[in-house]
Amino acid sequence: MAWITKEKRLAIYLRDAFACGYCGTDLRQADPAAVTLDHLVPRCKGGGNDPTNLITSCRPCNCVAKHMKTWTDFAPGGAVKRIEYLRNQPLNTELAKALIEGTTGDEAVEARS
Repeated sequence: MAWITKEKRLAIYLRDAFACGYCGTDLRQADPAAVTLDHLVPRCKGGGNDPTNLITSCRPCNCVAKHMKTWTDFAPGGAVKRIEYLRNQPLNTELAKALIEGTTGDEAVEARS
């Protein structure tokens, strides 16, 4: 995926606690192919790749159920409030980078010393 870095993608998944923003499904143990990012405002309608426009989504919600609906029309129950809250939270790109590099835990503490 050339449109987003690995660090930014993982930071968004971390921000969203590896849960689908729409249905709330826990995606921590899901097949990686089942975990997607959804553009709240589609790129074809002027939406960008900034974190405030991206939300973690399970593949069924993003690619099947939502179809051409706006995210606010598709999001069930309290999901709109949850998504509005999550999308405005800061990303922890430092943690995402450390996880990708395998330098979390004791190694990260030693590297900072």
